[in-house]
Amino acid sequence: MNIAAIKHHSYDSFCYPINKDELKISIETGTEVTEVYLIYGDPFQSIQRNGEWTWKNARVQIKECRRLPETQLWSIIVRPEFKRCKYYFEIHARDEIIYFFEDGAIHSGYENFHKESSPFIFPWMNEADIVNPPKWAEETIWYQIFPARFCRASTSPKEPDFLPWASSDHVVTNYERYGGNLEGIIEKLPYLEDLGINGLYLNPINLSHSQHKYDTTDYLTIDPEFGDAETLIRLVKEAHKRNMHVMLDGVFNHSGWDFFAWQDILKNKEKSRYADWYIINNFDFAPNPCDNAAKGNFFAFAFSDYMPKLNTNNPEVRDYLCSICETWVKKYDIDALRLDVANELSHVFCRELRERMLALKPDFFIVGEVWNNSQPWLRGAEFDSVINYPLRSAIYHFASHPDNDVRNLEERLNKCLTQYTSQTERVLINQMDSHDTIRLISRTGGQKDLTLLQFALILTLPGAACMYYGTEILLPGGEDPDCRRCMPWSEIENGDFDEVLHFIRALINIRRAHPSLRSDDFSFRYLTSDLNGRHRIIIMEHRDKKSGEKLVCLFNFGKFEFTMRGEYEARAENTLISRRLEKNKLLPGGFAIIAE
Repeated sequence: MNIAAIKHHSYDSFCYPINKDELKISIETGTEVTEVYLIYGDPFQSIQRNGEWTWKNARVQIKECRRLPETQLWSIIVRPEFKRCKYYFEIHARDEIIYFFEDGAIHSGYENFHKESSPFIFPWMNEADIVNPPKWAEETIWYQIFPARFCRASTSPKEPDFLPWASSDHVVTNYERYGGNLEGIIEKLPYLEDLGINGLYLNPINLSHSQHKYDTTDYLTIDPEFGDAETLIRLVKEAHKRNMHVMLDGVFNHSGWDFFAWQDILKNKEKSRYADWYIINNFDFAPNPCDNAAKGNFFAFAFSDYMPKLNTNNPEVRDYLCSICETWVKKYDIDALRLDVANELSHVFCRELRERMLALKPDFFIVGEVWNNSQPWLRGAEFDSVINYPLRSAIYHFASHPDNDVRNLEERLNKCLTQYTSQTERVLINQMDSHDTIRLISRTGGQKDLTLLQFALILTLPGAACMYYGTEILLPGGEDPDCRRCMPWSEIENGDFDEVLHFIRALINIRRAHPSLRSDDFSFRYLTSDLNGRHRIIIMEHRDKKSGEKLVCLFNFGKFEFTMRGEYEARAENTLISRRLEKNKLLPGGFAIIAE
């Protein structure tokens, strides 16, 4: 047995309460392991056996097992009667048995192993410590809007500085001004409602010089190009009328060059009362954006001088930024925040922000921009969610490498979907492209079928799916900033994207209508003739325990058609949606959902 592959600790994703009564326990092992048992009980309960008092426990087999890259994850849910749990594992690999404790592994046959080893302990299931994201976030389909390029309202006055609204094939830069605004978003709310969207995520809208608005000049002023406070208030109200939640982008890792505190430092240098609001190593830096950050004179976002880094270790800075967010909630009635460059913010700030937001709205939702493993921020005291970039990578890696089989995808998806608590996994922001990445249709070289399969996969996995504006029409776009093209409304209204738009709209509404497609109770199926999925036919069974609903999703990422027969036969009465399905033959690039 590969003992080095065994991994468990009694916290984070390996041991946690999913509610006030149930505790989920998981252990990672090598692939040679065939059976795992949990021996558990209350740490203070004893029973008399043969004249001796011994710990009272129960032995139960762990049946749920998910494949991970090179390992397996075994999971079970137990109900500790007295909210405490003491436990260890019995692990089988063919004829070999070991017992796994906090202080290591012991081979079977050692008589007093249970007396001389230290079991794992989950000391108490405190309700206040249970990870508990707002329930509404589990059912949300987010739509990310880059305001400057989404829509210029038909009622907006003509501005000589704005360029004519560009077509879908026009390559853009960060410097072109097209005049997209909040009023334009309000105009398009019926379109978004019809699409099935129930969550709006807006990129920054506060006063700044750039078109991307990540260089904030004033956190309390809406950029005049977008509108004003009254426009945003009206946008949020109109969204709420349509049962849409609204999330703003909070850029608190750094400010812009013209932010009042930075301007005071430029004037007064180390004598400025805001000198500690930033992290400055040399106050004799050049008074204009150049290569100051690269020289180490002060810290900035990356090495961008015009976005100097705020010092969120400073209590005064933390209080100022938290008060900004409180104003946004009180004045605009927003429901959520996405925190830019969240992994560089101090944990102290993130905890304070959460406390103050939940004091105003108990179901407020906080998302962090963290591109890697995010466990330190997702323990219940800071963020509810992060942008799930590892999931995006796993899906694209499979789609773009024809030699990868479905087993490889299953393992990578399982790793992505078991990193955190199950409560967290259900609200992670899953998206295939964004304002920071190349558009997926461009990344695939314009392969429409391959692109739509990946979006369909996102929309049939646990988590809060997020569509970047234009995704529903496969709007092209290269690396940042070309991924921020104008939404081509005239082409949409002309019917140029009807086929794709109809498919995405139908898929979104099916996801919202069927709880099994949002459930984390799913599994991969394999054909007896293709046990590793080398033909790249993905078959996933999705289940919802409450309703008893069971759906099967099929994706053909392969080169050959797949005949859907027997339990997979597609009939009019059991097929919820399909694409490239002809007479029960799922063509390459095809997709279908059937009810069982």
